[in-house]
Amino acid sequence: MFDFAFSEMLLAALVALVVLGPERLPKVARTLGRWLGRLQQFVGNMKSELSQQADLAEWQQMKADWSATAGQLREEMQQLREAADLPAWERLPEQRTPADFGLADDGSPLPKTPQTAGFRPVSLRRQALARRRQVRPKPQAAPRLRARSGRR
Repeated sequence: MFDFAFSEMLLAALVALVVLGPERLPKVARTLGRWLGRLQQFVGNMKSELSQQADLAEWQQMKADWSATAGQLREEMQQLREAADLPAWERLPEQRTPADFGLADDGSPLPKTPQTAGFRPVSLRRQALARRRQVRPKPQAAPRLRARSGRR
């Protein structure tokens, strides 16, 4: 805070000794020490009070966040309750028809649709063969060895 060198403090002590005298100097030093102690105590109390206020603000922010989350959960629970109050027939999944499974209404298979020209689906057998070819290790040529010439 204040930049005092040792020589400056020594000069201030010498001036105080000359101005106050040797009999009043100890009393003044004690009084000054008490004031400095009280000032430090006051500053420490203010720091702790400010830190408590900051913590309180932090707790209030956390409480507000938790309250907002709890409100959202309550809304979702209410929506779930309302959905559960629906009659059973409204909660059922959409019904599937035999046509979804490739069957006619009487249970016979549906006639195959004519295929468009130029498009031929790949059979399952051909797909399996292609997969086997992809997995099979590729043949690699063996390295060729060269013979050395007769010179050394």
